Amino acid sequence: MSTFLRFGAYALLPTLAGALPAWAADDADIAALEQRIKALEQQLQSGAGKGAVIATSNGRSLTFKGDDFSFQVGGRLQLDAAAYDADQNGNDFGNGSRVRRAFLDVRGSAYEHWNYRFQYDFARPGGSDSSARGIRDAWLQYTGFAPAITVGQFKEPFGLEHLTSSLHTTFVERGLTNAFTPDRRIGIGISDNGNHWTYALGVFGETAEGDVDNEGDEGWDITGRVTYAPLNSNGKVVHLGLAGRQHTPEDSSNSLRFRERPESNITNVRLVDTGTLTDVENIQFAGLEAAAVFGPFSLQSEWIDTQVSRDNGTDDLDFSAWYAYTSFFLTGESRPYKNGVFDRIKPKSTVGQGGIGAWELALRYSQADLTDGSVTGGEEENLTFGVNWYATQNVRLSANYVKVLELDRAGNQYHDEKLDSAVVRAQIDF
Repeated sequence: MSTFLRFGAYALLPTLAGALPAWAADDADIAALEQRIKALEQQLQSGAGKGAVIATSNGRSLTFKGDDFSFQVGGRLQLDAAAYDADQNGNDFGNGSRVRRAFLDVRGSAYEHWNYRFQYDFARPGGSDSSARGIRDAWLQYTGFAPAITVGQFKEPFGLEHLTSSLHTTFVERGLTNAFTPDRRIGIGISDNGNHWTYALGVFGETAEGDVDNEGDEGWDITGRVTYAPLNSNGKVVHLGLAGRQHTPEDSSNSLRFRERPESNITNVRLVDTGTLTDVENIQFAGLEAAAVFGPFSLQSEWIDTQVSRDNGTDDLDFSAWYAYTSFFLTGESRPYKNGVFDRIKPKSTVGQGGIGAWELALRYSQADLTDGSVTGGEEENLTFGVNWYATQNVRLSANYVKVLELDRAGNQYHDEKLDSAVVRAQIDF
């Protein structure tokens, strides 16, 4: 209700009270009118009348709620910069900066059992990454019974670090296991969760902005994930997860190539790269997850195995990747855990309110092996040291030092490359 209407209603209250004709002004009528006036005043103050829209804030975002719907507009901005020091073969990785993500995020609910979300990224790069740009999440979910049903474009349920929002990952970029994670695709899925468990299963096609000029049948996936947290309380978490995925390419060539940047998105160089794989019948992925949080200390690890089945007498292939990392909060915070993934860090004290924010140190080792049979995609080992400063719940500065410990990619210009990278990020979301 507008300020003008509120003012007018309040101004009418004493008029109503004093405008009773004499014949109605007995004690019972006056008492009844006073009760009605009081109820009307409370209704005006709360804004809870029929058809009213109420704006609420949790200190980070603004949500509009009506009788049958809610609507929240949000977004995120991540600005990255990186510098590279390579000492082999004169390779140039391209020092520079980039708007890594610039999301517009709309979400909410409709009536009692429907949820929706639409997310658009204005900063996704073009070129070889064009299939990943633009529309990110675009889905509708029904929660009227368990499990919930989701239809649209959303993340395939595979991988702990992959399913954790980029806002809340410990490092600037995900580890080398990211070479095998499917990101978002159009599909239908079911999911459910409790305090100690989650499960999700879905069938997926291609992305919302895939190659519309491709006349062949699009590939499809069946993907599922289950998690169990035998310990799940404030500051104490033990997480175990298992995920599986099968990709059938049909006539498309999508997802028939595995490659990954050296844990920095500024460069377009992929130190490990299988190239396009031919004669692929299907690809099976298996993932194992483990994590633990004990106060300010945490551990996390994942392993993904990828089996490529090929026909026409071509050899099958076996690729893999894994990482393990630890983190520690100097200021005593703990990593929050919810529904099988890690959530937003909430500093004990925030900058601007007399505090210093939350400070976190982290160390990760990651390894990927994309060489098997006739395919020499390379073997890479990285060590990453990270520092995060959470000034508030929604303002974060991060710095990573990434060292390529070993790169074995015979016959390629990057073979035996020793690369050091310094990566920084400024992030805000609402």
